[in-house]
This record gives sequence, C-alpha cells and structure tokens, in this order.
Amino acid sequence: MIDQSSTALRQTAPKQDMFDAAANFASRRQHGSLMLDRLGRILSSGAPAEKIFGAGRGRLMGRWITDFITGLFLGGSSPSYGARYLVHLCADGEWRRFEAKDADGLMFTVELNLSRMMTSGQEIFLLNVRRSDETICR
Repeated sequence: MIDQSSTALRQTAPKQDMFDAAANFASRRQHGSLMLDRLGRILSSGAPAEKIFGAGRGRLMGRWITDFITGLFLGGSSPSYGARYLVHLCADGEWRRFEAKDADGLMFTVELNLSRMMTSGQEIFLLNVRRSDETICR
C-alpha cells in the first residue's frame, strides 16, 4: 500500500522539480511531469503539468490520472489491471498520444511518456506529459 501521508507527499516535491528540469532540458520542449502511485493516483505535480491541465497542485493531488487522460485505462478495469498496464506502457519509453481534458473540461491532445521507479521501497510512475502539436479538440 502506498503511504499517502502528508510527509510522504511533501518529500516528492523536490524530486518533482528535478524531474521537470531534467525532462525539459533533455527534450528541449516544454512538458510537465506528474508522479503517480501504482494505481494511477497523482502524488505530485510540477508547475508545467499544472499549467497543461489548468489546475493547481491541490486540485491534482490525490485524483486519478484518468480524470484528466481519457483512454489510459480500459473502462471498468480493476486497479491491479491498471497497474500492470502502466508497467506495460513503461516498457519501451516511447511517447504515446492520448486525449486529455483540462480542469475546465476542454479536450486536447497530449503525448505521454511513462517511467517506472522505486523510491523508499514504493513503486511509483513518472508521467511526462506535453501538449501535442495537433489542434485542440472540442
């Protein structure tokens, strides 16, 4: 079980900033990062990801990633299936295109890249997200 205490969540903030800086430097393209638990709940978010989804950290943390990214999991799938699917998506490190919605409900296209990590004995996922060059869907 992932520890959702405020101490554990506060400890992810400095790591989140490092991930954002490294990802943006490496890709030379602005994108944000979210840290997810093994079931797909948002543990932490960086400022660029908050901007992409139009929601502050307080509105993102603790929410399911599927509240913002459609089609990431199959409808009605169990949390354990969702966790296995996240591991599958991490396997090749490729960017994948999905539809997303921001806090106001506006649909747009994003590209996602997932990495699987272990920290403090817990499995987490780093979700890099960037807006696609495609036009915003309405």
